[in-house]
Amino acid sequence: MPSKLREWFDELGHLNHLDKKDITLQRAFAVVIYHVINADKVETEKEKKRFSSFFKNDFSLDNLEIDQLHREASQFDKDFDTYLDVLKEKIGAYPEVELKLMQTLNSIMVTEGFNEKEFLEFEKIRDALF
Repeated sequence: MPSKLREWFDELGHLNHLDKKDITLQRAFAVVIYHVINADKVETEKEKKRFSSFFKNDFSLDNLEIDQLHREASQFDKDFDTYLDVLKEKIGAYPEVELKLMQTLNSIMVTEGFNEKEFLEFEKIRDALF
């Protein structure tokens, strides 16, 4: 396999070509993810750990930054549609990042099982991004 093609495959699902220090991008991801896990008005420890893991692994944030982002996401949850639009704008050119978001949401949802409200929000995000 040619090296450029191998590099491209290796990059799929990573956020490396985005500005990970962009606070608006971080908040948009956080609000969208939080919105799904809190759709049933219950956030479990496993869901919170998955939220944390996403930002630790993909944005290289520390626990303090993640806690702050989580608090902000809970405060801005009412602005979900606005942040979904921001996310669409910032990652629209990168379908692999959209896929990464959907994989992350799917992973969070299947961790605890999901109810109809969470699934409807998941579908809303899927429909908006794809």
